[in-house]
Amino acid sequence: MEQIAEIIRDLLIFTAVMMALFVLFIIVVSMMPRDNPLKRVLTALTYRLGATLLAGLVAIPIEPIPVIDGLYDIGVPIALIWYWFTFLRDAGGMMRSSPSRPSRYRSIARNDDRSLHRGPEYPRQVEGKRPRGVRGDRC
Repeated sequence: MEQIAEIIRDLLIFTAVMMALFVLFIIVVSMMPRDNPLKRVLTALTYRLGATLLAGLVAIPIEPIPVIDGLYDIGVPIALIWYWFTFLRDAGGMMRSSPSRPSRYRSIARNDDRSLHRGPEYPRQVEGKRPRGVRGDRC
C-alpha cells in the first residue's frame, strides 16, 4: 500500500512541476516579438495542447450519457488527429516563411546619419518659430 502511495505522490509532484514549467513556457513565449517564427510555432503548439486538455476535461461529465458518449468517443479523436496533423504539416512552413503582416518593431540597423538619433524625429525649432503643424497654447 505504501508503494502505491509513493507512486501517486511522485506522479502528483511530476504533474505539478510540468504545469509550472508550462506556465513559465507560456510567459516566455508571450514576451517574444510577434513576427518571431518560434513564437508562431509555440503559439500553435499551445493552442493544440489546450484543445487536447479541454477535450479530456469535457469527456469526464459526458461519460454517463450513453449516446453522446459514443459520439464523443468517435468524433473528438478524429478532430484531434486532424488538428494535430495540421500543426505538424504547417510547422515547417511557419519556421521558414515570414509572417504576412509587417513587424511592429522598427529595424535597429540604419545606414544614414540619423542612426545616432534616439528619439522621435522633430524638426529643429528656430528661436521664436514653431515647426509646421504644431499649435500654440490657444484653446
